[in-house]
Amino acid sequence: MRTLLAILFVLLALPAGAQQITDQDRADVARAEAYLNGVATMKAKFVQIGARGEIAEGTFYLNRPGRLRFEYDPPAKILVVADGLRVIYYDKELDHENAWPIGGTPLGPLLARRIEFNPKSVVTVKREPGVLRITLIDPQRRDEGSLTLVFSDGPLELRQWTVLDAQGLSTVIALSSIEINPAVDPDLFFAPARKPER
Repeated sequence: MRTLLAILFVLLALPAGAQQITDQDRADVARAEAYLNGVATMKAKFVQIGARGEIAEGTFYLNRPGRLRFEYDPPAKILVVADGLRVIYYDKELDHENAWPIGGTPLGPLLARRIEFNPKSVVTVKREPGVLRITLIDPQRRDEGSLTLVFSDGPLELRQWTVLDAQGLSTVIALSSIEINPAVDPDLFFAPARKPER
């Protein structure tokens, strides 16, 4: 199953047809940054749609800076946690984890203490009725994919993001039942204790 691992560890190709960024685009990016900086914590339900149409659901928790949790509903047997330093992908069935530095993942910029997108990372800004889409890349790794943040507009609210990888495969995370700045349990952002080796 294609999992959130694709979102966390595929950093982002310069899409064909990247547009010239305008003053309006820069103003909308600034609005998105201001919104994200106002989100200290978040809780939401999520639906993940993989490149081949596979679907997983669960609950998403955010506690900036540096902490998030994707808790998948059964039958999925994985957990993804950012603990302030690392992003940990935990396979419950195998009792195995992999970990990466937060700064080396696509969602790293969203977990920063202060969110400011590098102007060179903004590829496109698209406006549709009630929707704002901002596509970002890592300017140091232009051939590795793109991240598109999708906001409802009126008022501005993050509702979805899509990762397009270097092979052109996309993974979508859509949020619902969003709570902004709720109280969240700090213990959510620790990886589960693994069983001792025998």
